[in-house]
Amino acid sequence: MRYAYQAVERMPKPLRAGVVYHSEEFEVGALLCACGCGHRVSLLVPDSHQITSEGGWATVTPSISVCDAACKSHYFITAGHVEWMPAFSDAMAASVMRHQIARHAVHDEKKLSWAARIKRAFARAYGRLKSILGI
Repeated sequence: MRYAYQAVERMPKPLRAGVVYHSEEFEVGALLCACGCGHRVSLLVPDSHQITSEGGWATVTPSISVCDAACKSHYFITAGHVEWMPAFSDAMAASVMRHQIARHAVHDEKKLSWAARIKRAFARAYGRLKSILGI
């Protein structure tokens, strides 16, 4: 299978096999897993992946690791071509998922305004104070 690049405003509900969808406005990408299992793969751009078009064919960097599906597929897409890497074990997939979640949490925290961070800090302190006082 070869992956075409398609720029979109919003991700379509049903995805077509062999297409990498990319929304520059919302900084996301999506495709169906290259193994054919039908799993919808979502990519955060530019936080975790870059998606480009080379003559209408998709290139996704770095590799795509499908850790949240039974297939545990791992591959690169370069100029539309899929290059398979060794599949992840369950332990490796769980580790990658934990790392991604932690990285996204830090990324999201950095996007908060200073006022939102102060408000969140006060809310946490108030919650701790309530639990200490038994309120």
